[in-house]
Amino acid sequence: MSKNKVFQSIDDQIQLLLSRDLVINKVDYAKSFLLTQNYYNIINGYGNFFPHTGDKYSNKTTFNEIAQLYNFEREIKQAFLQATLDIETHLKSTFAYRFAEEYPLLQYPYLNINCYANNRTLNVIGTISRLSTKINRYKQKQNHSISHYVRNYDNVPIWVLANYLEFGELKHMLINSIPKIQNNVAKDMMLFIKEQSINSSIFPPEIMLSFIDNINDIRNVCAHNNRLIGFKCHQDVKYWIPIHTQYNINKTDSRNTPYDVYLISQCFLSYNEFAALHNKLRKRFNNLSNQLHSISINLILSHLGFPDDWHKNSSSIKHK
Repeated sequence: MSKNKVFQSIDDQIQLLLSRDLVINKVDYAKSFLLTQNYYNIINGYGNFFPHTGDKYSNKTTFNEIAQLYNFEREIKQAFLQATLDIETHLKSTFAYRFAEEYPLLQYPYLNINCYANNRTLNVIGTISRLSTKINRYKQKQNHSISHYVRNYDNVPIWVLANYLEFGELKHMLINSIPKIQNNVAKDMMLFIKEQSINSSIFPPEIMLSFIDNINDIRNVCAHNNRLIGFKCHQDVKYWIPIHTQYNINKTDSRNTPYDVYLISQCFLSYNEFAALHNKLRKRFNNLSNQLHSISINLILSHLGFPDDWHKNSSSIKHK
C-alpha cells in the first residue's frame, strides 16, 4: 500500500522544485504564487509541458515560464468563455423567438411532448423533466420573473425561461426541436456568417448542431476552470466546406480542438465579437512567446490545435 502524501510547507515546495533543477530567479514571487494558486494545479498541471527527464527539469526551465503558461491559459479561457457567452445570448434569443413563433397560443409548449421532434421521445422526456424541475424551483422564489409569470399568467413564455437556461439545456432543446425550428435558427445564424464573409448561402442545421455541441464542450472547460491546453472535444465537428477549406482543413483531419471551436465560432458571433476573440488570443500567444525560453510557443499552439506560428501569421482584426 502506498504512503499518503505528507503536507509540505511553501518552503519545502520551493526546495523540492530546486532539487528537481527548476530555476527559480525570484523566490518570493514563487512562494506567493504557490500559496495563492496551488502547487498541484501549477506544477502537476503545467510543469509537464516543459523538458524533463523523470523528476528533473532540463534546458534551464524556470518557474516563471510555468507560471506564465498557467496565467496564459487562464486568460485564453476567459476569452473563449466570453465568446461562448455571446454565442449563448444569440442562440437563446433566436431559438426563443422561433419556438414562440411556432407555438404562439400554447401555454408551456416546451413542456409539451408534441412540440418536439417525434423521433426523439426519450430525449424529449428528459428535456421536459429538467425544464419542469427548473420552473418548479424558481416559482418558489419571491420577486423572480418566473414566479411572477406563474402567479399572474399561469404561463412562463419561452423568452422568459430562456434567460435561465444553461447552455447544455438550450442545446438539447434545439436538438430535440422539429426541423422547421432548427432550419429557422440556422437561417438566423446566416446574419453572422455573411458578416464574416464566409462563402455560403445556407447553413445546414446538422452542421449548426454539431458546431454547437463542441462549443458547449469548450464552454464547460472554461466555465469550470478545467485545463484547456491539450483538451479534445468528445467528437469532431462535422466538416463544412465553406469554413474548413478556407483554413486548409481536410475532411480526414481531426476537428476537435479549441482551434476548431475558434474557427466555427464565426458562425455565431458578430464581426466585432469574433474580432475581440481573435485579437485577445493573438495577443496572449505573442505575450507568452516572449516569456518562453526552454520550449517553443509552437508546442503550446499544437496542444491547442493551432497551426505553428499562428500568432505571427495572422493579423489583428480591426473593429468596424
